[in-house]
Amino acid sequence: MWKAFVVLAALMLSAAAHGQESGRIRRPPPSAAEAARIASDMAMNDTLLQKGDIVVTDRGFFVFRGPAADGVTNEFARVPDPALPNQPGNATAKQRSDGRRAN
Repeated sequence: MWKAFVVLAALMLSAAAHGQESGRIRRPPPSAAEAARIASDMAMNDTLLQKGDIVVTDRGFFVFRGPAADGVTNEFARVPDPALPNQPGNATAKQRSDGRRAN
């Protein structure tokens, strides 16, 4: 009769241990700002980038210059946003008299 109790106790402990081992830690979904940062980091670390490719990030526009001297990181140069007028080096952005950008 004691064997039934031992087997039952072993099954209960086994089920409890399995539930703890297979349980995942649930994190809340990232905020919009965090999701944008993650997407930007992924774009800037893309292995398929070629020299001259433009990457749009949460921090602005960047042109890929190539791998850095260390061979691990990538080098980028900031590019002015074509939609925003009056940025240094942005001679192509023109505004109309009503304040909207001319096409």
